[in-house]
Amino acid sequence: MKIVFWGTPKYAAQNLSNIYNAGHEVIAVVTQPDRKRSRGKKVSPSPVKQVALELGIPVYTTQSISKDKTTIKLLNNLNPDIYVVVAFGQLLPKEILDQPKLGCWNSHASLLPVWRGAAPIQWSIINDDSKTGVCIMAMEEGLDTGPVIEQESTDISDTDNLEVLTSRLSNISSKLLVKALKNISKTKGLNEIDRLNELNAINQSEIIGNPSYARQIKKEDYLIDWSENSRTIFKKINGLYPNAYTIHHGKRVKITEAIYVDLNDQYINEQMKGKSINERISGEIIMVNQKTGITVMTNDCPIQIKYGQLEGKNRTDGYTLSIQSNISINNIIGN
Repeated sequence: MKIVFWGTPKYAAQNLSNIYNAGHEVIAVVTQPDRKRSRGKKVSPSPVKQVALELGIPVYTTQSISKDKTTIKLLNNLNPDIYVVVAFGQLLPKEILDQPKLGCWNSHASLLPVWRGAAPIQWSIINDDSKTGVCIMAMEEGLDTGPVIEQESTDISDTDNLEVLTSRLSNISSKLLVKALKNISKTKGLNEIDRLNELNAINQSEIIGNPSYARQIKKEDYLIDWSENSRTIFKKINGLYPNAYTIHHGKRVKITEAIYVDLNDQYINEQMKGKSINERISGEIIMVNQKTGITVMTNDCPIQIKYGQLEGKNRTDGYTLSIQSNISINNIIGN
């Protein structure tokens, strides 16, 4: 079965490696063009392209596949059996969807129909969902609307940031894709309807859950609003790891790890110096020390900044961050 793999980020690259290592024939890879991806702004290939080159798989890059008639023709000439799409980053036009004999199949990192769209992992954490997962679905012209043939869920814990959950979902995705490809390969000769029936595909209208859309993360989403409640801020820090940030003295300070403050902790109360929570304002620095890092007030209760990164510096612990950023008690951060 001749596979063309479509994908771009590290998440997809892990899937490509696992499909290849499982013995499947990947005849080509399609990915986004080389871009400035690192802190040093050097132009570099996508993680998927890097893996493909290491494996000796031909690579096609396209700025916009819907307008790229040359690449569309080249891919069609490969006479592919199947397209596998994992976080490619572009919608595939009908002209592409109709090419492979066994269809186009997408691995999507959510429990569809929840969180269709570009950033399902981020929004599942930010939204404080209790679980998420991976679905393997037949692709159609709608945005992540196709029938599902494989699904697996996983709980989201408070220790799961974007990096941790992405890695776990990538492993689940790889496993489900290997299983799905084996089953799809057995449907050669069937038409689309009979193929979906053979694979026990489930229409998303029959799956519990209301459709929702995980829009692309915007620059303004990363800025922390300290007037929100502590749970909202905590999940935002985890969901946008490692890039959620605040502003202090005109400089960007990333917050990469934070925890809740236990208001029953005797040490915390002693350090509050008799000023109650109700007398604090959002963004106020309540405490700074080596033991707890930076304690900052939100709309309802404080959180402790355990690790962060001042622009131009390396990631460090909260106390060192306070020194680097000139953050001290009674400062108001975020403006």
